[in-house]
Formats: sequence, C-alpha cells, structure tokens
Amino acid sequence: MSKHPDWVNAYKEKGTSIKKVGNEYYLYSATSKRVPGMKYPQPVETYIGKITTQGLVRTEVRKISTDRVRVFEYGMSYAMQWLLPEAFLINAYDKETLRFAFLHIVGSVSPRSYLLRGVELPGTAELQINLNLQYKRYERLAGVKIEDLRPLSELYLVETRECDMLSEVTPEMVAMLAELGVELGEV
Repeated sequence: MSKHPDWVNAYKEKGTSIKKVGNEYYLYSATSKRVPGMKYPQPVETYIGKITTQGLVRTEVRKISTDRVRVFEYGMSYAMQWLLPEAFLINAYDKETLRFAFLHIVGSVSPRSYLLRGVELPGTAELQINLNLQYKRYERLAGVKIEDLRPLSELYLVETRECDMLSEVTPEMVAMLAELGVELGEV
C-alpha cells in the first residue's frame, strides 16, 4: 500500500521516486552508481518536476558550465557610471584622459569592478592627473558622495561562458537606485 494518493502514484514508474515536502509532491528519476571505497551502490536522483492534481509540471533546468565563472562588482560601478555627468569629461584634459580618470576612481573604490574588465589603464602619472582632485570633482559634479554608494557594491555581475547574470537585487538596493534616479538595465 502506497503512502501517496492515487493521483500522485499515477506518475510512479520504474526508475522514478516520489518525495513529499510539506503538502507538495515531487518526481525524481532514481538510479544508483558504484562509488570506489563504498560497500553499497550510492543513490543518484535527478529532479523531473512537481506533481499537482492537474498533472506533472516539468521544470526546465538550464545547465551552465561552471568551468569559467568570474564575479565582478556591479551595483556601485553601474551607479557611478549612470551618475557620471558629461561635465566631468570636459576640462583642460582631453575626453579620453578624463574617461581614464573616471576608471581610476572606480578602480580605487572597487578594484573588481565590471567596468575594468579587459581595460589597460595608463598610470595616473602618465595621464598627469591628480586622482584625489578628480575624485572630489566627480562627487561635486555628480552631487553624490561615492562612499554613500557603497551598499550597492554587494550587487555582483556573474560572468559565465554562456551568459552574464546579476546577483540578487535587494529591496534596499532598489530603493537606493530609485532615490538616485538610476535605472538598472539588462546585463
């Protein structure tokens, strides 16, 4: 006699198992494999889907390769770039030098920023800029203290071979981005 209702047992076939978690039922493919050093074969279960009164709801599991995963800081750098005023790029220096100055500022507060992926930054001496002056200039023109953006540094960009994705955007981050007028776009 089965411990599950008939509508659940209808999905039980050879090579499958059913698990109940709370009031929900889940279907798994079930097999076993020999593991060196173990006396008995070890069970191997693969999730198939959720069993409901309406039927089996198969879950599409997207597998991604984890052989090349890189994690970058995203939130703070994204906000800094969004808030970057055009006036910051206009000065006695050429626009490219000031763009590098901005990237140096980002690198000083977030060395693992996604904005620095694959970028060869010339040194500040080579650019003939004072980073502290540019840092203060950015804050003045953007109207925000960079240190106030620090809570956003917990938002990460996860780069894999197949795709890029963001870590969880917390309600606090959403509120902070909205207050700054920063719209979080697609990765």
